[in-house]
Amino acid sequence: MYWDPIFTIVCSALVVGGCCVWLLDFIYARHLRRQHHKQLQLLHNIPVGMCYDYNGKILLNKTWCLMWDLAQKPKTFNQLVALLSAEDKHFLTEHYAILKEHNIPFDGIIRHGKQIFHLRARPFEDGAYVLWMSDLSRHQERLGHLQQNYDILNQQKELLENAWEKFPFPTFIRSAQGKVIFANQAMGQNKPEDLNQCHWQTRPFQSDDSTYTLTYGQETRTEEEVQSLVREITASHRRLCQELPCAVCLFSANGQLLAYSPAFARMWHLDEAWLDTKPDYENFWDTLQEKGLLSRVMDFSQYKKQQREQFAELSKTEEVFLYLPNGRIIRRLMIPFAQGGVILLDEEKTG
Repeated sequence: MYWDPIFTIVCSALVVGGCCVWLLDFIYARHLRRQHHKQLQLLHNIPVGMCYDYNGKILLNKTWCLMWDLAQKPKTFNQLVALLSAEDKHFLTEHYAILKEHNIPFDGIIRHGKQIFHLRARPFEDGAYVLWMSDLSRHQERLGHLQQNYDILNQQKELLENAWEKFPFPTFIRSAQGKVIFANQAMGQNKPEDLNQCHWQTRPFQSDDSTYTLTYGQETRTEEEVQSLVREITASHRRLCQELPCAVCLFSANGQLLAYSPAFARMWHLDEAWLDTKPDYENFWDTLQEKGLLSRVMDFSQYKKQQREQFAELSKTEEVFLYLPNGRIIRRLMIPFAQGGVILLDEEKTG
């Protein structure tokens, strides 16, 4: 049989061309598969949870499964919604139905366990929808801390405002332009003539790179008037204590005896003439120790130190019991008084 050379060449060319086309198709298909695989890996591992819904069938990426700790992926939207609480289930079901019916996208906050997520849903193509969510738990925790700090600052602000309002001296603050931006109640409660008689003090200060001036007024009194007022108050304390039937005494902030009742002198067998010399707190304890009225302690100096510290740090009424060597029991109330003073109120509780 004779083969035409031209026919042979044509057939060979067709075979080679077909092989080349098949090889190119194979290479291109492989390239498309690789590209598709890369895109799927990208969608699965982006730091946003994604859900693709097509005709009721859903596909979740790995991030969504990790966020919700899903061991088994739900296959339908209803299975996905069933993992939520009743409130969030109602929200998502209602808005998702509107999305499918009217193509209206929506955003919202949903919860899964203790985590908080921002969820968004959009139409993708005919019969297909896409949802994606971001984890807001860390942001919510930070917002919680910021809210706590804000609440603390707000409480401190209110406390400071109340303190300034109760401040007995007329006080106001001016800006650098001379505008009054704050004035307490004492400014409005005093008559103009009384304010004119005050001795005014100014204190500049800075806040947020701005300069302000704090001004407050003090009532002007002569030294003789102040001393007369102190003597009058002290005398009234003494008269009050002299009339009280209970055992009571009053010490000043520096520990000096200011007043006492006769019952107090009798209870502790103390000479009133000696009490009138205004002994200090330590001398008072020394005298009780010398008279044998206190139980013996190993280190009386340390005992007195504890008494001084209790006296100095007293901020509210405290109750103590003194057990005397003769078997008597004294209940003592230590009561904070004005200007740092302390009242001792003793009562015998021997059974």
